[in-house]
Order: sequence, then structure tokens, then C-alpha cells
Amino acid sequence: MLITKDKAHMNEQVLIVEDEQDVAELLRYNLEKEKYRTIVALSGEEAIEAVRRQMPDFVLLDIMLPGLDGWEVCRIVRESANGKSVPIIILTALSSEEARIQGLTLGADDYVSKPFSIRELLLKIRKLIDRQQTLKMIMSKAQERDTSLRYLIHELKNSMNVIGGFSALALRKEESRDYLRTINAAAIHAESLLDNASLLSRIENQQGLLPVGPVDIGAMVEEAAAVFHDTAKNRQIEIIVENTKTSLVMGNSTAVKQVLLNLLSNAVKYNRHGGKVWVTMEEMNDGTDISIADEGFGMPSDTVAKIFDKFYRADGTESIKGAGLGLYIVKLLIEAMGGKVDVKSKQGVGSTFTVSFRNPSSGLEYPEKKEEKVAHSEPLGNNHMNAAGL
Repeated sequence: MLITKDKAHMNEQVLIVEDEQDVAELLRYNLEKEKYRTIVALSGEEAIEAVRRQMPDFVLLDIMLPGLDGWEVCRIVRESANGKSVPIIILTALSSEEARIQGLTLGADDYVSKPFSIRELLLKIRKLIDRQQTLKMIMSKAQERDTSLRYLIHELKNSMNVIGGFSALALRKEESRDYLRTINAAAIHAESLLDNASLLSRIENQQGLLPVGPVDIGAMVEEAAAVFHDTAKNRQIEIIVENTKTSLVMGNSTAVKQVLLNLLSNAVKYNRHGGKVWVTMEEMNDGTDISIADEGFGMPSDTVAKIFDKFYRADGTESIKGAGLGLYIVKLLIEAMGGKVDVKSKQGVGSTFTVSFRNPSSGLEYPEKKEEKVAHSEPLGNNHMNAAGL
């Protein structure tokens, strides 16, 4: 029989696998006194059942158990999908070197002989849990870096495909001006991607903040819309830009550009053939809102709640190329500039994404009151590719 006891204020969950109930209760009492949650299994079979229901954060494992012994429990836990890194301490009256080596060979992290000191055991548990938490933190940071790298590789590959394809056409055609314009736009976009990767790295390493300064949001909107002129035209999609005028907002020019490119990319990519995209700008009391609306697939309410999650792609979009990072990066960048992003969507009707920027007089404090230095280049002009491709 499994004996469970949960308290809301406790932290890590420890599975105690011990057939002597007095010893199990002694361990439970001292662990819960240290604010751990506990589960007690009185046999190997009960331990495996507990692990299958929910992998604990730590396992205290007796070896001499009725039925399935501790060696086998240790092996099964280590071979399970989620149990490879769970800390395990073996508790046993066996003190031979062979027994100790067998436990470590099966994947146990430490070995404590009975009778044992409760204080020493608690210190060992705390040390192993702290080590595990440190490893998780390192893995999380590594995954964030991997996100940036995947995004950069994916987008640079798109840009290189465009540059390679259109340069080959330009070499075969006498009139190559249009092709060269597209190649130039792709090269500019590739440069922007490198800037973007640098921004993501800065956000991850500097507590999610970016240096900001006054940015002409109207000019940025016009430039981003021009990037998708040819892509939209090929699908008979009309991009309608309304109410844009010179308006200064607090932002980072490279980050603002990438936010607008990502949102416009999705509005064109997920739109219906022959649909429309509306880009509007509205000045508010403390800033400016940019809304990008489409007549595409739209989303059900349960999807809207997940749309900014990393690598998330809605059902029905599998045939459309993308890495599932575009909207995640939009949220990351806009919040790093002190703004916010919102979405409204209706399935079968379309979606509207709104990004809100603060104006320079809003009084919001930023880490640096200066604009990111970005290399200037010629206007983007026509572009035959999906510039963001997310």
C-alpha cells in the first residue's frame, strides 16, 4: 500500500522506498520537517507504480525489499524516460564493497549504510538536489541559446537560398536589375538576422532588457510592409497600410524591425489566397499601437493562449514552413523594450496582432537612453522571399 502525504508549502518530492514502516515513517517525519513532500512505498512494486504516476525529485531506495528488490527498482528508474537524472541514494544494511559498486554501477548517486545518521542523510539529499537544480538551470540556458541558434540557421538558410537562386537567374538573363534588387534585399535581411541573434543573446544574458531610444515607428512600418510587397502580390494578397505618419516611440531599431517583419510574415503566410492585410497605427495617451490584421485561418481560443510559446505551431499549419519561433521572439523583443503584444483571433475569420510601444515622454525607465547602433543600408525595395519565414 502506498502512503502519501502532501502539503502545499513543501517543495521537492522525495520517494521513500523502505519495507520497514518504522524506518519509513522516521525518514518521512524528518524530510517533511525540512519542507519536502514525501511518498512512501513499502515494496519495489509500489515504488515502480509511484514512479510511473509521477517521477519524484529524489529517491531514497532500500535494497532488501520483498518481491522486486532495490537493484531492479534502480535499474527500471534509470531506464525510464524521465528517470535518467533523478538523484538516487541507496539505503542498505549491506556494507560490502561489491554491494556498493553494484549500486553505483546501476546508476545510484550515493550509498548510505544502515544504521545511518539522519543529519548526514539530509545533508546528502540537499547537496544532490542542489546539484540537480544547478544542472537544470544550465540546461535551460543551453536550450535558450539553442533557440537563438536554430532561429538564426533557419532564417539564414532562407536568405542564402534566395541569394543563390536569384544570382543564378541574373547570370543567365540580360536584364537582371530586378534579380539584383532581390539579392540585395536578401543580403540586407541576412544582416538583420545576425543583428537579431545578437539581440536575443543580450536579452538572455542581461535580464531581458534592451537599450532603447526614439524610433520613427511610421517609417519602420512602411519599410517592413515594402519587404512583403512581392510575396503578397504572388498570392494576390493586398497589404493596406493606414494612418502611418512620423511618430516617435521608445524602442530598439533592430528589434522593432524584427517584430514588424515577423508579424507581417505571419499575416501574409497564414492568410487566404486573395485576402487582405491591414496595418494601422494609433497614437494613445502614453504610446503608439501598431495593429496587423489578416483574413487568414484564425485560431480557436485554446490556441490563442499558446501562440507565443516557444516552438508552438497550431494544428493545420504543418504544410506551411516555419520554426515556431516567430511569435515567441516577437513577445521576447517587445517586452524587452518595455512594450506589450496582444492578439485577437476568430477561427475562419482571421487574426489581429497589436504591439504597443511607449512614447519618449512616458517616463518609463530603460537600461540605457540611447539607440542601438545599426548599420544603414539602401531601402529594402522589392523582395521575392518571405523575409521572416517563421
